[in-house]
Parts: sequence; structure tokens; C-alpha cells
Amino acid sequence: MSGTAKLKEILALKPAIVGIGNTLRGDDGAGVELVERLIAHGYHNALIVFSNPENYLQKIAAMPGGARLWIDIINWNAAPGSFRIFSSGEIGQFAISTHNFSADVLVEFLSNLKDVPDYFLGIQPEKLTLGEGLSKPVAEALERLFRILISAVEPEDREASE
Repeated sequence: MSGTAKLKEILALKPAIVGIGNTLRGDDGAGVELVERLIAHGYHNALIVFSNPENYLQKIAAMPGGARLWIDIINWNAAPGSFRIFSSGEIGQFAISTHNFSADVLVEFLSNLKDVPDYFLGIQPEKLTLGEGLSKPVAEALERLFRILISAVEPEDREASE
């Protein structure tokens, strides 16, 4: 199944969407920027946790939805701007962004509070330079992902932007 098809399958579960990243470190801000755009377009089952998802565990567990979709940069040595869906079972073998948390520990803790599947939408970074914005390949990937995400969200799940 293609990454886009898998993403649409996950979106049918009306997931809680969690954006991770540091907007001051180049492509590391990709997850935050994408979720900011979703929220601005009226998707309310989303949360930005920046570089500290462990500080938001109760909020994440309380979010409605049939799954959790985490969005962050993940380095799996693909072409910059590539994106891929990772299951919670395979995420432990990849470096999640530049953050200090263990995705395995977060998922296990959250599963004890609300047992739904966790998926990670990983975006391959090009650069993590302090003080720079997103690279061109990652910015283009975010545009493609935003179109996929917003088109798959049911109208009742979002409000029209004014």
C-alpha cells in the first residue's frame, strides 16, 4: 500500500493529530507547521507539542479519535521531503527528529490511558540548521501532505476558514 493510501486509511479513523518539532531548527519544524495549517483550516482534533510531547500526555490521551497520528521528521535515509507512515512497532528503530523522548515509551504509556493505534507520519529532513526555515523539498512535501490531510477530513470535522 502506498504512503498516500495508508495515510487516507488512517485519516478515516478520525485520528488525533499531534505535531512535533522545533521551528528554530530548519526542517525540524515540519510537524509543527503542518499541524498549525490544519488547525488554521478548522481541524480541531489536533495538538502541537513542540519538542516535548511528554508534557502533553494527558491532553493527548483525552483527544477523541480512533487512532493517533504523530507528525515529525524522521531520518530513514530517504530523499529529503519524502514521507512515510511508520507503525508504532517499527518506530523504535528510527531516530525521531532531534528530541529526547522515546516514542516507544510514549506509545506504551498512552496505550494504557487510551488504547488506539499509533502511527507516525515521518518526513525526511534535508537540514536541521539552527535559525533557518524549512528546506525546499520539505516545504513542498508539507504542501502535498496538507492537501491530502485536508481533503480527507470530513466537513463536520472542521470548520470552514473565514
